[in-house]
Amino acid sequence: MYKDFRSYLDYLETKGKLCRVKKEVGVRYEIAAGIRKVSDTDGPALLFENIKGYPGWTVAGGVYATQKLIALAIGAEDDEAKITQRYLEFDQKQVKPKLVSTGPVKEIVLKGNEVDLSKFPIPTYSELDCAPYLTAGVEIAKHPDTGKQNASIHRRIPLGKDRLSLQAPSPQQLGLMIQAAEEKGQGLGVATVMGAPPELTIASQLNAPMGVDETEIAGALRGEPIEVVKCETIDVEVPASAEIVIEGITIPGERVPDGPFGEVMGTYGVAWSGPEAPSTLQPVMKVTAITMRKDAIFQALLTGMPLTENSCLKKWALAASTFRALSPVVLYPEDIKAVNITKAGGTMHHVVVAIHKRHEGTPRDIIYTLLGQLRLIFWRIVVVDEDIDVYDAEQVEWAIMSRAQIPKSLFVMPPYWDPNASPINTTKWGIDATAPMASRKYYRVQVPGVEKVDYV
Repeated sequence: MYKDFRSYLDYLETKGKLCRVKKEVGVRYEIAAGIRKVSDTDGPALLFENIKGYPGWTVAGGVYATQKLIALAIGAEDDEAKITQRYLEFDQKQVKPKLVSTGPVKEIVLKGNEVDLSKFPIPTYSELDCAPYLTAGVEIAKHPDTGKQNASIHRRIPLGKDRLSLQAPSPQQLGLMIQAAEEKGQGLGVATVMGAPPELTIASQLNAPMGVDETEIAGALRGEPIEVVKCETIDVEVPASAEIVIEGITIPGERVPDGPFGEVMGTYGVAWSGPEAPSTLQPVMKVTAITMRKDAIFQALLTGMPLTENSCLKKWALAASTFRALSPVVLYPEDIKAVNITKAGGTMHHVVVAIHKRHEGTPRDIIYTLLGQLRLIFWRIVVVDEDIDVYDAEQVEWAIMSRAQIPKSLFVMPPYWDPNASPINTTKWGIDATAPMASRKYYRVQVPGVEKVDYV
């Protein structure tokens, strides 16, 4: 598909979906403001070529910030259902990466005193963010017990020239890997890959099981192996064509607060402290090396009020995972007609599922199955009949109004204790908004022949 990150940017430019920004912009809010605007207007990706205080740097932002950009990244039509179908074509396939001796990401190698994170144009995104954040890096690490690699995206705060926070709570796989290393009294080697091949960024957001290397899924999406090179100071393989790689090792037992930060739900993350918002402490990493291209492109990724780039990267990956999770629940896999991870739910927490219902208990089974999926982190589920367009909020609301029978149709999962969640997020519920079987009373009123009217 694409040779590397910059070839994808070139492709976007040929499609009229890349804007080169010549005007000088600052890293404090101004880069984020541009990404916010294109996210809200279905605009192009941005390539900022004049960064105040950082001569010579170029910053790419909003690269996956709209449905159209996601469609282009994976080679799909610009249609919600067809994008999901494209994910289902590659999400469980694997093509092993190809190890090579070197690559463009090794053009510059910095170690020891040469490491200085302040040289990077790291943006501050939202008005109450506590600090500038690295947000777009794909984190790659090996499990200390199995040696299997994992790729995911996590935010980081620079804590000095060679230290970073790493937001990776369990049950996220990177958080579990850090815990496993600490149980051995060790740190975990983690590589932050900025300007990763688009296939890897896409694959990193899939809910692949522990032990599955998302670099292999990226190869399946590309249709050929991703070329990787060994890191300089840690036992991790990274894409040879990446723009920047920050290598480091977590410091066992060391934690720092992370937040406030503008989160994917459009609210701020847990603040530093307080009786209703306990401090969220995250691991710290010592940077051991930085490798990059001579003309490296820095990457910025905005999160915040939906829809943002973070949301788009998660939305269809979670939709594909939802299809997979529900296949054993229904009598026939094809009975799951459509899945929409809604924009208003931050494309993480609210899902609408349309089904061909063969049993009255199926909506209940779907609701409890999804609410019980810890790694899918759904809070609200609505199940509708196949005559409802899951992407049309008015149709979904109509189904709830006309077909749900509260409290019979309301299913609640009791609260659970999660020290990292606010109280409003710990009670999960779902609504069965399907019509009773064999009852014409709940059919949608239709007027035949509307498509034949040619006089208006």
